[in-house]
Amino acid sequence: MSISITDYSLHIKNGTKIDREYLKSRESHNVGTKVFQRDTLEVSQLSQNREAILDRMRHTIADSVTSFSSRVAGTLKDVREEKGQYGYSDVVNACGLNYARLYSEIEERYENGNEQYYKADGTPLTKEEEIEWLDIQFEQEAAWQKSCARIAAQRQVFLGLIPEMPAKELEELEDGFYQAKDAYMKLHRENRQVERPLVLQNYMFGNSRM
Repeated sequence: MSISITDYSLHIKNGTKIDREYLKSRESHNVGTKVFQRDTLEVSQLSQNREAILDRMRHTIADSVTSFSSRVAGTLKDVREEKGQYGYSDVVNACGLNYARLYSEIEERYENGNEQYYKADGTPLTKEEEIEWLDIQFEQEAAWQKSCARIAAQRQVFLGLIPEMPAKELEELEDGFYQAKDAYMKLHRENRQVERPLVLQNYMFGNSRM
């Protein structure tokens, strides 16, 4: 049979009486302290794990995929604020500029070795794989912008603002994206030698009517 010391009063040498209620309260306090310490440790560990997970998410290809389109939109927002509006020439230039900027960031990251990006399954990305994904992002953005231009042209035809679909101009627009990509990559290589930052140019590609 087990006997708890908290069932009885105790006396120490100087005659002070320690009753069972006091011992129970101390026992409860000690248990509460241990629970608090355990919970605090768990919260700390969860916080550290969360930060590690968020950092990994910020460095996964899923996050990287959205960055190109977001940067193009940011550049066009700046153009609109400066000019009041933007045209397809600005869109083409924005795509070329941001491709070259992201390409430059990938190069610098692997040269400095200060950041690592990951695939969705958690395995590290190589430089070649990141550039391949950047190419895919560029192609998707170019296709999206061409689709937007086609819809806008269809609306103009419907409203009678233009007589027919500008098929030739739409094809030239698509070619313009890749010409802009090449032009800004050439500028990137030239600027890198003299440590000059890449900025938006006013290159003209394809038919200026678009």
